[in-house]
Amino acid sequence: MICSAMAPAAEVSEEIKLKNIQEKLQIGKQKLLEVKKEEQAVLGRLVVINKELKQTNNSLNQANKKITTNQAQIGVLNAELKETAGDLEQKENKLKARVREVYKSSGLNFLQLLFTSGAMSDFLNRLYFCRQIIDYDATLVQGVRADVERVNRKKSTLQTKTKQIQELAAEIESNKVIVAEKAKNKNLVYKELQQRRKEYEAHVAELEKSSSELEVLILKKMAARTGARVYGSGTLAWPLRGRLTSQFGYRRHPLYGGRNFHTGLDIAAKYGTPIMAADAGEVIFSGWWDGYGKAVVIDHGKKTSTVYAHMSRIYKNVGAIVAKGQVVGLVGSTGYSTGPHLHFEVRKNGKPQNPLQYL
Repeated sequence: MICSAMAPAAEVSEEIKLKNIQEKLQIGKQKLLEVKKEEQAVLGRLVVINKELKQTNNSLNQANKKITTNQAQIGVLNAELKETAGDLEQKENKLKARVREVYKSSGLNFLQLLFTSGAMSDFLNRLYFCRQIIDYDATLVQGVRADVERVNRKKSTLQTKTKQIQELAAEIESNKVIVAEKAKNKNLVYKELQQRRKEYEAHVAELEKSSSELEVLILKKMAARTGARVYGSGTLAWPLRGRLTSQFGYRRHPLYGGRNFHTGLDIAAKYGTPIMAADAGEVIFSGWWDGYGKAVVIDHGKKTSTVYAHMSRIYKNVGAIVAKGQVVGLVGSTGYSTGPHLHFEVRKNGKPQNPLQYL
């Protein structure tokens, strides 16, 4: 009597414990999905930052090229300005000398020239020479004025170039600040991604642990079975009709990224689609199993078993005898899942096999 009374109490305790675990795992799953969305957002920001950083670097390189070009042009203008200033000084000195000569010559009038001349031809020669000097002086003055205008234009050009250099320098300083900020953001994103990678590795390790534990559980359940065994036909039927989204073998994990080994087939179907036993057998596990979510394991005899995971509802308990094609649960997205689908495994001696070789 005491033993029989304690058994139901233990079962209730186990049910409460399982319920608590399921609730915690559902919360963990929700948080995991939120982290996945955040990770995608971070990756999106990283792409944008890399693009902007590349554009900023291009602009900075172009600005540096302009700075170099303008500095070279300023050097040329400075040399020309120095040369022009020297030439202007020489012409101004010559102009002053010519003015003094003309001034001295202006004191002589035609009558004085006539009286001092030995002959009319000498007078005419003197007169012609004075006119030539005046014409030359006029040309010299015009040349000096042109030089002055040219120097002023070069001064204006030099001032404009200097202003452009100053503006470019300010632009470069601004770009440097932008580049530094982008680099800072990129570094923060990189650290976030490192953290995501650590989380991914931890979850993958947990999934691998769950798979190994399930392997041990199946072997123990098979060994502990007593009484008549139910043997399947040896030929497995598809547990449901749907789209095959992931096959057996190495793949990129849909939740965390990275390469991992997929121990079964993923078959996409609508939420609530019936899942059928692939062959006749006995249910040796029924309940929540970490990343597998709500799962059922059926022993078909001859050391062969099948696993049905991520179900929304379970219809068969441990010890239930099921026929081939009998509904054992409904499609869901419990555990570590990206959407409604069935994760289907075939195991031999507890080790995952390629289901396509048995279906």
